[in-house]
Amino acid sequence: MAKLNKVSGAILAIAMGAALLPAAGVSAAQPEAKPEVQPQAVAGLSDQIIVKFKAGKSDVSAAVASNAGANVKKSLKNGDKVLKVKNGKASEALAKLQADPNVEYAEIDHVMSINVTPNDPSYASQYHLPKIQAPQAWDYQKGSTAVKIAIVDTGVDLTHPDLSGKIIAGYNFVSGNTNANDDQGHGTHCAGIATASTNNSKNGAGVDWNARIMPVKVLNSAGSGYTSDIIDGVYWAADHGANVISMSLGGGAFSSTFQTAINYAWSKGAVIVAAAGNNGNTAVQYPANYSNVLSVAATTSTDAKASFSTYGTWVDIAAPGNAIYSTARGGGMTTMSGTSMATPVVAGVAGLVWARYGTSASPATIVNKINSTADKITGTGSYWINGRVNAYKAVTL
Repeated sequence: MAKLNKVSGAILAIAMGAALLPAAGVSAAQPEAKPEVQPQAVAGLSDQIIVKFKAGKSDVSAAVASNAGANVKKSLKNGDKVLKVKNGKASEALAKLQADPNVEYAEIDHVMSINVTPNDPSYASQYHLPKIQAPQAWDYQKGSTAVKIAIVDTGVDLTHPDLSGKIIAGYNFVSGNTNANDDQGHGTHCAGIATASTNNSKNGAGVDWNARIMPVKVLNSAGSGYTSDIIDGVYWAADHGANVISMSLGGGAFSSTFQTAINYAWSKGAVIVAAAGNNGNTAVQYPANYSNVLSVAATTSTDAKASFSTYGTWVDIAAPGNAIYSTARGGGMTTMSGTSMATPVVAGVAGLVWARYGTSASPATIVNKINSTADKITGTGSYWINGRVNAYKAVTL
């Protein structure tokens, strides 16, 4: 992909733009290099900073943090430190840290958000499944219970009748415990799109009938969370065998630490899928624009670009994301729109392709198959690189 080597700190959220919308390469055997985006100081968006100390200097982290008016909150898996600014003056603390000779780099720990907007329930239908030829795909591949799809989001309703039988152990990085139950609803909706129990006479269908759901809660009840928690979630999912990591969230700026986490998950065998955003323009969004991430724009039932969808030649692929009917927190179904909804459509297709090739395949194989078999609908080459995902072609060609 042009972005299977894209670049990666901040509070991310379910991007609620365009009326509450939160927020996704070119085929190649190996990832292609993408121009590196340098970390930028973005002040005033967070009270936390991610710091990478130079080799052998981690032992002075507490002193360095104190000098900058901060405390060390936690360490990330790769050794980077998350600092909590005491007085809320993140811009001043960032400047001090960037000037400290013990620091390799420092960046704002931005807040990210979900990328969704509720829609009129009277439009509730699952048009997205025939649109991507999922029924035809199911004649050949319904998915495998060996495949794990991590929903890195607001959690998942652990008791939903269309999801509960498929949920495996997860984690809550907001509260720091193993209860990854959804207190917002966004993650539950995304989980159902990707892999709700299907052909069970209950509610609706998922793209992948059999994949397991790994709930990783990194966003709070308001649909937002620190980049550092999302980074922890990516590492956790990768270390617990996720084959697909679905992130319907975005915001903040480029983070070297986040890119490192993405690269780690890719190296562990995970396909990472992320929402392009709901700004309705070409502005890049992270994590969608990181290297080794499959970025997803949203389309409508007529294969047009959704008006809210972020787009451009940095976006890899498109999928239905307007008025998607899926599982609701508390049971039942509801309709939502956003690149948040398009992302788990692609994640579900990735699950089917994993089942086709077996989990010993490489993420590059899975991503290249998805990209190369996409339908070249109007906008391909300008709104997105590869077209609109086609499940049937992805599991048969």
